[in-house]
Amino acid sequence: MRDDDDDQMIGSDADGLASVILVDRLDDVAAICGRVDTAPTFAVVVSAPDGNRPLASELGMRRLQRHAEESGKVVAIATRSMALANRARQVGIPVARRPEHVRWDAAGKRVVRLGRKSLAIPNLGGWLQVIAIFAILGAFAGLALTMAPSADVTIVPPTETLTENVTVQVSEDFDGIDLGATPFQVPATRVTTTRTMTLAVKTTGTAMVGTTPALVLVTMTNTGAREVVIPEGTVLHAGPNKLEFRIDQETTIPAGQAAIQQASARVPGTGGNVAAATVTAWADPQYASVTVTNPAAAAGGASEERQAVGAADLTALSQLARDLERSETLKQSVLEGRTHDAVFIRTAETTVTPGDVSATAGTPADLVLMDVEVRVTALAVLEATLEEVALSVLGAQQGIGEFVPGSVSAVETGARELDPETNIIRTDLRLSGMFARNVTRDAVKDAVKGRSEEGAQSTLAERYGIQDAQVDLSPGWAPWLPRFDFRIDVTLLTEPLDTGDDASGDAATNGTATATPTTPRP
Repeated sequence: MRDDDDDQMIGSDADGLASVILVDRLDDVAAICGRVDTAPTFAVVVSAPDGNRPLASELGMRRLQRHAEESGKVVAIATRSMALANRARQVGIPVARRPEHVRWDAAGKRVVRLGRKSLAIPNLGGWLQVIAIFAILGAFAGLALTMAPSADVTIVPPTETLTENVTVQVSEDFDGIDLGATPFQVPATRVTTTRTMTLAVKTTGTAMVGTTPALVLVTMTNTGAREVVIPEGTVLHAGPNKLEFRIDQETTIPAGQAAIQQASARVPGTGGNVAAATVTAWADPQYASVTVTNPAAAAGGASEERQAVGAADLTALSQLARDLERSETLKQSVLEGRTHDAVFIRTAETTVTPGDVSATAGTPADLVLMDVEVRVTALAVLEATLEEVALSVLGAQQGIGEFVPGSVSAVETGARELDPETNIIRTDLRLSGMFARNVTRDAVKDAVKGRSEEGAQSTLAERYGIQDAQVDLSPGWAPWLPRFDFRIDVTLLTEPLDTGDDASGDAATNGTATATPTTPRP
């Protein structure tokens, strides 16, 4: 029997805190129930680290449960004893190995600790609980596999260039590659490239452009009974076209008196040199009590002739857009973006869609611009098809090895014939590719898995003659490469990556260096 001084308090989901009473293996049930009564909290954890014989019996456990209910308390058991734990679950009392791990909402259930978290397994029977435990372990194993270290291995294997000349038939009507046909049948497709271009034409028209605004003196007469203040910038209208003038300075006009003030034309140019007695109206009706006129004509407005957009310039832009549709040079340049496809330029068709012009006729400008959308559509053999043909032809009877991705190319070498009835193109191609003999990505994975970074590099050098292999581990602190093939990614290159900080070109920009195939331009 332990003294009450040995009791402790721990956090509890039941009522904020739970009391912990420690019991020995031989403490009787009556003594334990008495200590439950004296516990200061609603929730009480009976901690029997080594078990307790009286409580391990069905009668003893039910007696503790009934006494707790009659006392208005809830109890839980904390023990390492399997017998005591199983007896508590049978009667629906929460069980944990340590008092602080008790889950009050898991009465009668088995609780599995997951780090700082816990999982309550439903009471489905012994075998089902075992299955549930194994399922949880399997989930952890899956997480370990997916979250384990990964590795990227980049290598430049020794290669040899293989070349073969073949004759092929190309058509959109072919469903797939037929290497049994004579000559080979290769499917083609229509490819489209779109580019936006800006056309420019030097303007040839002229236009008069105002350079100096006209000035005029106006007489303003206040016919009202109160003083009127005319602010600077107040707008006046001249003539039937309502040409705008603005008062140059704030002017105060006493009741029944007149004042003279200068006004400036809003738009520079000779158009502001209006005749006398034409500036006679206010833009704002609040000044209707003040009459206004200009005793003398406005003067000083000046204009000069400048270069401007002419109607012929707009016509020239439209003609330039139409000329683009017949430009062979444009077809070549627009399709340069499809460097890995075999594009038949002579089948290309160009469509030019004009946009809006930068200025209308009569607008002063030295250039007039227009954006156009250039769409080029042509017949082509796609990169994937070319590589499949090349790999089938070049890879035959080569044994173990792989072609370096991006190194396979196809170049037209002979005269091309077009059958207009069947729309089939017959042409000669020279296929080439860089072959890494006895090196495959699967073999590299098998060679480096489970090794350190230095060990992997050494193995590749000794086994395949691969120098300066680049091995990137994630996370960086991982000491070894993964032991699972699917966590290793192998990249074959034709030349080493340029890893310099100031490197330029494709290797620095894209992170890989690949041989660029020479694209046939029929």
